Amino acid sequence: MLHLFVITGANGAGKSTLAKALLPSKLAELDVFDGDKLFVQKLSEIFPLKSRSPKYARGMAFDETVKVFELLVSGSLQERLSFAYEGHFSSEAPWQTITRFREQRYRIVMVFLMVEDLSISLKRVSERVKTGGHYVTPQEIEKNYFGNLVQLDLHLDLLDELILIDNSKAIEPDLIAHISDGKCIYSNADLPQWLKNHTDNLHQLIRGQVF
Repeated sequence: MLHLFVITGANGAGKSTLAKALLPSKLAELDVFDGDKLFVQKLSEIFPLKSRSPKYARGMAFDETVKVFELLVSGSLQERLSFAYEGHFSSEAPWQTITRFREQRYRIVMVFLMVEDLSISLKRVSERVKTGGHYVTPQEIEKNYFGNLVQLDLHLDLLDELILIDNSKAIEPDLIAHISDGKCIYSNADLPQWLKNHTDNLHQLIRGQVF
């Protein structure tokens, strides 16, 4: 069976760090496309060598990143290959990619990484920048934190499998719930507040089948 494997969640929740380890053994050979990493690479190639305007350079880097991603998506669909990537799903548009794969009968597997509250995301991104990591504005971090949760709750029907992980401690990620084919097959008895407060549909699904 062909799979689309997607990793998403809050900034600073460990998506890039854990991406490869999160792949199931049957998909271990896949490379996980990291749009943020490619964007930073493209930006370093463009600014200031090709453009002295930071704003224009960021626009060019974004466009090139989108182009590469679209080529990979189209190629995987045309050649009938499984595909894995990480990104944010804090608005309606990114879910359209998932819909494309679903229409081609891929099994959609999403790993959703979160942290206890927004302040942790802000702090981790700030620490990351100090060690040379890529910068994300506080406004974008907030949008991703809450937007990912809201949009997830609206699009549960697009996912065949959903794995929820809380990585607030950044030591040992906690498995919160595992949903497969519309049923909760595992749930942590102590559900985090971010799930209770921002995902009514998901919370109800899990709450009805706590083991």
